[in-house]
Amino acid sequence: MPRRSPVIISAASLALSAALLPAILFPITYLIAAMGGNVAWCIPPLEGCTDITHTALKTPESHVFRVAMPFVCGLFVAVWIIACDWIGTHGGAIGRREIRFRRLGVIAAIGLLVGEMVLQDRSTLWILHSVGATLFFLLTYAAIVMHSRSIVELEKSHPGSLSKVSLASKRWIVRALTLMLVLAIAFRVTDWSEGGRILQWLSTYSILAYIFTFAFDWRGYRVTLLTPAGHDWTTDT
Repeated sequence: MPRRSPVIISAASLALSAALLPAILFPITYLIAAMGGNVAWCIPPLEGCTDITHTALKTPESHVFRVAMPFVCGLFVAVWIIACDWIGTHGGAIGRREIRFRRLGVIAAIGLLVGEMVLQDRSTLWILHSVGATLFFLLTYAAIVMHSRSIVELEKSHPGSLSKVSLASKRWIVRALTLMLVLAIAFRVTDWSEGGRILQWLSTYSILAYIFTFAFDWRGYRVTLLTPAGHDWTTDT
């Protein structure tokens, strides 16, 4: 059986793809839905006329969404695995916290995939969708908080591992997400649906912004997706 060649790609490119693909996808599906009369015209993150779910609920926008989301979720899985490995290769300890945020990030991505793949207009399995979407936001938030603590410790023990802009950006994003979580609970209690939809857009793009910061950290970092043995995943600087 022929030996397979390794595929080496830029980790920063993966992070950029994971952040930008969904950041572009959601406005596209919204515009398709709005032009088809399936959702109202507005600026969703500011006016809350619709949420991300309803921009992909009906055809033809649902076709675009269902094709793209497996790639998006696959990229999310990849960046959380790399985020853990990157800390280890830069002198940080891979302890329980690092393993936990990696697992949480992966589970969150899988939950998102399951939750979004069941969107089928009137045939949507709403309970499964709600569980998957909720798992994505809560587990990703937990993974981000744990990751931010890990990189703060890494920067203290190995100064210069991260740029000041990247570290500061992560801190502000964590604070913003924490505030949004508190507001989401408040909006749920008061049954303010428009506020909840606005928060869904803002929290989603805050998560994407956090992933985007990985690109600054991982410049020059390479990932071997396929070794000659055909099954290992290693990383190299």
